[in-house]
Amino acid sequence: MNVAHVRQLFTQLYEENWVKLYVHVFRMLNDQDEARDIVQEIFANLWDRMERLEIEHSYQAYLFRSARNLVINRIASQDVGRKYEHYLEHAAPAFEMMPDELLREKELAEQIDQAIEKLPRKMALIFKKSRFEQRSYREIAEELDISEQTVKKQIYNALTVLRKKIRTIFIFFYH
Repeated sequence: MNVAHVRQLFTQLYEENWVKLYVHVFRMLNDQDEARDIVQEIFANLWDRMERLEIEHSYQAYLFRSARNLVINRIASQDVGRKYEHYLEHAAPAFEMMPDELLREKELAEQIDQAIEKLPRKMALIFKKSRFEQRSYREIAEELDISEQTVKKQIYNALTVLRKKIRTIFIFFYH
């Protein structure tokens, strides 16, 4: 496919399916921000793969399958996070941590901080404002004089990089 055809097809798919995907994802998650983030991620992934993508049935089926998979991943990820938070709140205080456990936890936190610091400067800044300062995409965009779309893409990219690094770090420290 040539570039003009790819753009035209992507634009058509976006315009025809964004609202349908948003409603579909929102029904599963009942969270507007999460639904928007997932739909954004679907189209970002589609754009990244558009030229080399081989669709067997239909693009719409591909998009809805992507939505389902991303929702499942998001729910699983949130479930793991909730279990870990529950553990920290309830189980961890029930016993005194051994010095090696305290050291591992401190080292893990340092490794995660280092991974964030290794992100490109602007990406790290946007990520920190979103996750540590609890700022909305709009607030970050206005403060940094960039589009909300840029903020969303930077956070998506940061999370992609950090998920890979944190998974490796966690396996190293806890297995």
